[in-house]
Amino acid sequence: MRTALILLFMLAVGSIFGSVFPQRPINPARVDQYLADHTSAGPILDRLGMFDVFGSAWFTAIYAALLTALVACLVPRGRALVRMLRATPPRGGDRLDRYRNTAVLEVAAPPEEAAAAAAKVLRGQRFRVAGHGPGELAAEKGYLREIGSMVFHLSFLLLLLGLAVGKGDGFRGQLSLVEGQSVVHTRLNYDVFEPGRFFTAADLPPFTLRLEDFTNSFWPNGVPREYSSRLIATRTDGEVQRQKVAVNRPMMVDGVRLFQSDYGYAPWLKVTGPDGAVLADAPVQMLRSPETEISSGALKLPSLRPQVGLELTFFTDLETPARAGGGFGLANKPELTDPVLVVWPFQGDLRASRTASVYSLDTTRMERVGDRPIVLRPGESRPLPGGGTVSMPLVRQYTVLTATRDPGIPVVAVAGALILLGLIPSLYVRRRRVWVRATAVPGGSSVRVAGLALQGKTVFAAELAGLTDRIRDALPPQRSNPGRRSPATSAGDNLTGASAVPPAPDHHTTGD
Repeated sequence: MRTALILLFMLAVGSIFGSVFPQRPINPARVDQYLADHTSAGPILDRLGMFDVFGSAWFTAIYAALLTALVACLVPRGRALVRMLRATPPRGGDRLDRYRNTAVLEVAAPPEEAAAAAAKVLRGQRFRVAGHGPGELAAEKGYLREIGSMVFHLSFLLLLLGLAVGKGDGFRGQLSLVEGQSVVHTRLNYDVFEPGRFFTAADLPPFTLRLEDFTNSFWPNGVPREYSSRLIATRTDGEVQRQKVAVNRPMMVDGVRLFQSDYGYAPWLKVTGPDGAVLADAPVQMLRSPETEISSGALKLPSLRPQVGLELTFFTDLETPARAGGGFGLANKPELTDPVLVVWPFQGDLRASRTASVYSLDTTRMERVGDRPIVLRPGESRPLPGGGTVSMPLVRQYTVLTATRDPGIPVVAVAGALILLGLIPSLYVRRRRVWVRATAVPGGSSVRVAGLALQGKTVFAAELAGLTDRIRDALPPQRSNPGRRSPATSAGDNLTGASAVPPAPDHHTTGD
C-alpha cells in the first residue's frame, strides 16, 4: 500500500503538467502557438510528452504500476478479510480483569443461565457471539469497517480500470463549425481525432451536425463572460435534437458528448483573378488570440502564376489612438462591433507540397506586394496588386467543439459511488470486542464483563457500561446483595497493565 500511495502521488504530480501546458488532444492550435513562442524549450517539452501528458509513455507506465501495486495489495488483504469473517471471536485470555474497561456483576442465576442471558443481550446489539466453554462468551462487532475498507480499495481499482477502458474504447476529437454550416459526423470532418487503441472510425455514430448560431459576450474588463453554440443534430432515423451548448453544458448525441471548447472568427472572403474568375468565395477560419481577440489567418491561391498568398489579421473593433509622441497606435476591443480585416498580399512559391498550418503563410520564398496593407470592412471590396479584387461581404463566427465518447463513464460512476459507500463505514464504524465470563459463587454467579475497542476508545467506555447495564437488567440480582454491581471503569480501552500479565496472542487484530 505504501508503494501504491507513492505511485498515486506521482500520478497526481504528473497530472499537474497537463494543466500547466496546453494539451494537443484538447487544443492543438494552442500547442502550435506555444511551440512558436518558445523555440528553445518547446521542442524539449514536446519530446518529454508535456503536450500530451495523459497519453505519454511515462504517464502510462505510472498508471500501469499503480494498477499492479493495488492488485498486489488487495490480494493479501482480501485473504485476510475472508479469514477474519470466517473466524470466531477469540477468547479474552485467562484474566479479564487486566482490561481497563471491565465490570463485575453478582447475580442469582447459575453461570450457564447468566451466559445465555448475556449472549441474548449481545446479539440484540448486533454482536457476533461465540461460546468458549461453560459460562464463557466472546463477542465482536464492527466487521463492516474492514469490509468498507476493502470496498474502498476495490472501488479505487475499478475506477482506474474504468478510466483505462474509456481511454482504450473511446475517442476524443475536435471539430469546428462556421455559423450556418452543416457537417456529417465522420472522421474526415474532424480537425483533430485521437481514437483509443481499440476504437475504429467505423464506430463513429452517423449523424449530421449544424451550427445554427453562435453568441459570445464579455465583461467590462474584456474577459469573456459566456460563449455558446446553438446546435442542431439530425440522426439517421430523422430525429432532430436541438440544444444550446455552452461551457460545462455539453450535448449528448448517440453516445457522443459535444463540449464547447473554443471559438473564432471567419470573415467571408471573395477573391477574383485578373480575368474576373472567382478564385475563392467562402468563410476563412482564423486563429484567435484569447488575450487580445485579434485573429490571424491566411488565404492561399496556388492556381495563380505567380502564386499568391494573403496574410490576414482580423480586428473585432479596431481603434487607432494617437500617441503622445506622434503617430498612431493599434487597439482592439473584444466585442464584434466594428470588424476590420487587414490583408497583406504576397507573391512567390507557396510551397504547397509541404505540410503547413492553414492559419499562416510560409513566406521564405515569397515577397510582400505593395507598400501598405489592404484594409477591409464588411461589404467593402479592394483591388489586388497585379489585378483582381478581394472583398469581405460579411463576417461569421465559428465554434470549436470537443467531441468525446467514453464507455468507461458508467464504470467510473459506479466506482465513485462505491468509494463513498466504502469510505463511510471505514471511517465511522468501530471494531470492538466484548468478553463475558460467569463463574459459580455461593448464591449464584459472578459475571465479569470486559471489552476492547480497536477504534473510538473513548466512546467505547460508555458503550460497554450500557451493555453491562442491559446484562444486569436481564438477570436477577443475588439475594444476599440485592442490586449490587461493580461499576465499569473507563480509563481507556487499550489492553493495559492492570496486571503484569501480557495480552494473549489471540487478542491481536486482523486487517488494519
